Amino acid sequence: MNLFKIQNLDYEIDGRQLFNDFSKNIDATKIYEVRGPNGSGKSTLLKIISGLIASKSVDFSEEAQDEVLYLGHKNGFVEEISLRENFKILGLSTTDELFRKFGLLKLKNQKYFNLSFGEKRKAALIRVINSNRKIWILDEPFAGLDAKSISILKEIFTGHLSNGGCIVIANHQEPIEQSEKIILEDQ
Repeated sequence: MNLFKIQNLDYEIDGRQLFNDFSKNIDATKIYEVRGPNGSGKSTLLKIISGLIASKSVDFSEEAQDEVLYLGHKNGFVEEISLRENFKILGLSTTDELFRKFGLLKLKNQKYFNLSFGEKRKAALIRVINSNRKIWILDEPFAGLDAKSISILKEIFTGHLSNGGCIVIANHQEPIEQSEKIILEDQ
């Protein structure tokens, strides 16, 4: 099922053309991996897809309306309160299963600013997983994660896809075998 289409996308930043007549259909039950060198437009493409950068070139199906969740480089938590409190103000569950899987169970009451970079990223990914959104747009989701956490996240990705979800990621890590690659060139 087609969730949305990118049609004839043209986009430039500061006189530098990032996209010229770029088109792509994005379907449910697939993972798309945006790859390319720094500055090739990976993060910009994710922001366009997620609606953070307005574009008339992205057309969402009715099924995809209000189903997009974006996780960029910033994790989107309040630094001065605990992990538990962050989830509470977002109205999200802090079920022990995911926190245990990612090694954060004992850190729920820690202030967010006390967590390591990797722990902060894991917390942000748990927020995405708990969101019940169909389309996950993730910018460098594996950044700061250890091998075990990357493996767990890949398993969760597989489950999300089998439940009709879609994932679009920018990735500099080892390529995801089952992903459809979107290769961007340095302009």
